Amino acid sequence: MVRIDTRMPTWIKICGLTNRADAELACALGADALGFVLHPSSRRFCEPNVARAIIQDLPRELVTFGVWFDESADVVAATARSVRCKCVQCYNPNTARTLHADGFEVLPALPVAKGLLGGDEWRFLCASWATRVVIDRARSSPAEAAHGGSAGSDVWRDAASELGKTPQIVLAGGLRPDNVRMVLRAYRPSGLDVASGVESVSGRKDRAKLVRFIEEVRRCDAMVGSDGSAGNSSPKR
Repeated sequence: MVRIDTRMPTWIKICGLTNRADAELACALGADALGFVLHPSSRRFCEPNVARAIIQDLPRELVTFGVWFDESADVVAATARSVRCKCVQCYNPNTARTLHADGFEVLPALPVAKGLLGGDEWRFLCASWATRVVIDRARSSPAEAAHGGSAGSDVWRDAASELGKTPQIVLAGGLRPDNVRMVLRAYRPSGLDVASGVESVSGRKDRAKLVRFIEEVRRCDAMVGSDGSAGNSSPKR
């Protein structure tokens, strides 16, 4: 299993938002964080001015992420300041290191394939400063991760084992309403990051899928809390 804790609910991040209606729905349903993909080649790209307009009207306690894949730190920093997102999520270790050093709150996202993190650099970064890390069952590369995660074998567990016990683990890639309960029981992560699994088409959330996904997560949290068995953990920000 990835992480065990019996006291805190699962942290839920809804990613790939492109419009106000979907963002407001996710917020109303109790999501802890929202992600706006600011990588121009992504099918879920959100124009920075649109993202900023949405973010400025969301509740202040909601955590908002700008998501980037292979952009430079300069580009990410400038866009993050313009959009006014609270945090940045990026797949490039050099960018993550630079932004963290510059005072940004960074969520490292690791695109894993065949259970490997791709070298010691990510492990060092995560062990040294990251409190929460996304393990994304991406197809094979950050560029492909831009177009949505995909279900794989046991790369989640393998990658989490490589990271060790320091960061809280957030799982991404291939999550859907019909498999999220199994994922929670099998891996017991601190959080979940979902995009394509709650969509009708790329960049457009499906209300029924989004409702069911969050209900399934909270139902599983409630079952864990009621029987006292090992479950999920992630403090809200």
